[in-house]
Amino acid sequence: MKFLVDRMLGKLAKALRLLGYDAIYYQGEDLTQLIRLAREQDRLILTRNTKLTARKPEDRVVRIANDHLKLQLRELHEMGYIVLNEKTSFSRCLICNVLLESMTRKEVEGKVPDFIFHHYQEFYRCSQCGRIYWPGTHQQHMQKRIKEYQNVR
Repeated sequence: MKFLVDRMLGKLAKALRLLGYDAIYYQGEDLTQLIRLAREQDRLILTRNTKLTARKPEDRVVRIANDHLKLQLRELHEMGYIVLNEKTSFSRCLICNVLLESMTRKEVEGKVPDFIFHHYQEFYRCSQCGRIYWPGTHQQHMQKRIKEYQNVR
């Protein structure tokens, strides 16, 4: 499932990336452009805008009712659009939405702090922005957050 998230749902776009979903964050105001982009890339539009409706049968627009991130994720989960699963998480750059590439320790040496280099074995890089990720405490905090998303009622 690929998403196009409108400017009202920036936190949701980042959370979807964290969960491993392809989620473009559209910050523009032009609804015609938003729909055109969704059609071109076969994406599901996520919005809180009550005025945005499908213009053609192939348009897929989902209005998110909740304004709290955990409830928004629960809403998407209950509609069957996402699965809250730790195993599919942490595969995309949270900034660029690009799939991360595995790096060797040799490639990482000198590019991360020494403490990080000596305490972690796995490293990943965004090919677009060059950001380097590793399964450190930040990932542990994010896994805790995923569990919280799963437990929202």
